Amino acid sequence: MSSGIALVCMIAVLCAASGMLLWMRGLQKRDARLAQHFFTRQMQTAGTQTPLPPLSARVAQAQHRQAGEAVAPRSDVHRAIERVMGELGALFHRASVRKPRAALTMWAAFTGVAALVCWTRIGMVMALVAIAMSAVGFYAILTWRAQKRNQRIVRQLPSFLEGIVRLVTIGNSVPAAFQGAAASADDPLRECLEQVMPRLKGGADIDQALTAVARMYRVEQFELIGSVLRISVKFGGRSDVMLERMAAFMRDLEQADRELVALSTETRLSSWVLGSLPVGLGAAIILLNPAYFDAMWTDVLGKKLVYGAFALQTLGAFLLYRLARLRD
Repeated sequence: MSSGIALVCMIAVLCAASGMLLWMRGLQKRDARLAQHFFTRQMQTAGTQTPLPPLSARVAQAQHRQAGEAVAPRSDVHRAIERVMGELGALFHRASVRKPRAALTMWAAFTGVAALVCWTRIGMVMALVAIAMSAVGFYAILTWRAQKRNQRIVRQLPSFLEGIVRLVTIGNSVPAAFQGAAASADDPLRECLEQVMPRLKGGADIDQALTAVARMYRVEQFELIGSVLRISVKFGGRSDVMLERMAAFMRDLEQADRELVALSTETRLSSWVLGSLPVGLGAAIILLNPAYFDAMWTDVLGKKLVYGAFALQTLGAFLLYRLARLRD
């Protein structure tokens, strides 16, 4: 009986992951339709004025607008789900996950197997704990990949600024120097700058384009660079000197960051070991010898002690994580 219920729960997890994939695909299609509708309206507005449509067509358009306004109000739950899915998609993008659907499918399969094993060996509570820990671990991996990619982007910025300075020194304008340096940049910085070029061609200011990319990739340095380039384009001045000083300042920050990492390596490594050792040891005992854990789990006081230990472990892991993240 318990095996059948566990199988149903695993299928439910897979169905939930499939629903999330379909939801993300629907949001992407909706955004594409909205963008196409916006550009179509802009082209119609920019063209010559056309005569009014017949009365029947105008009545149909009014009815269509009223129907759209009736459907427009959405519940708070719907907006919250859209916000969560948007944040998840942005996290996948920052983590450079090319196939988010495949990643979600693999995570759902792994979570279903882990929940099934915990359900059959221990019970429903540990299966739910396994699902929660799997979700937290999946989010932690994505966040770690995004942070590593962010660090690589920041490390490439001084060389990029020096390339702009060289092109400005030999007589290029600031926008031309920016485009030339962006074309010769390496990944992952090049991927960020490729998001800037379409905005510049669309008529956006360089600071607005860089601010949008800074919010997308969460790289605050892009906002500062955009402000400097905007001032140089609008008011003139020695932008090459300012950019050269910015590049030197970023290199100094990177050097200080590396020194901090080198000095705190032992402390951070001890934090990770102390935080992960109880979890690994407890999981090994539960999976390899469930009868050893049953004596405490079946007792009322023992169950309370298990819950208390789990809460203390969570608090200790958080404190050790903050200790390991000294740069914050």
